[in-house]
Amino acid sequence: MNGLRELLTGAVPAGMYRWPAPGSTRRSDVEAAAAAADWRLYWLAGQHVTDKDEFLRLCADTFKFPDWFGDDWDALHDCLTDLTWEEPTSGYLVVYAGWQALAQEEPGSFATALEIFTAAVSLWQDAETPMAVLLPVTGAEDAPPDLPLLANSIGSRPSSSRNGSPRAE
Repeated sequence: MNGLRELLTGAVPAGMYRWPAPGSTRRSDVEAAAAAADWRLYWLAGQHVTDKDEFLRLCADTFKFPDWFGDDWDALHDCLTDLTWEEPTSGYLVVYAGWQALAQEEPGSFATALEIFTAAVSLWQDAETPMAVLLPVTGAEDAPPDLPLLANSIGSRPSSSRNGSPRAE
């Protein structure tokens, strides 16, 4: 599955990636691969999410955030960098399918979401439970160009450093 197994086994470092998922890839295949590696999968089905409020609701539902989630960017950051309400796992895998809808309708909100994911990935980078965020793409031009391509990432460094700033590849 184009680098997914390498990511889940640690051959590729956790990070944020464009993921050229083959057309035959089913969500159940990703769930099975994540479960086999003891990673918790969060599948953000964003195909119909076109604004900030819808995105935050999708995150709250998908991640099953606690009642104290405040429905704003700061609360999203706090929840993604906490996750103490979750059972222990080997890692957290976020697949943000359909991200193009938010990117097209509210590019600023999409950019903020990516910044928050980058911060969460950076925080979890050196933990026993790393986090990886994948943006499925159909072509190399289909996602933010500053994100590395997962299939080409074996031996490369993840897209963000511990302090959240981009790394040179």
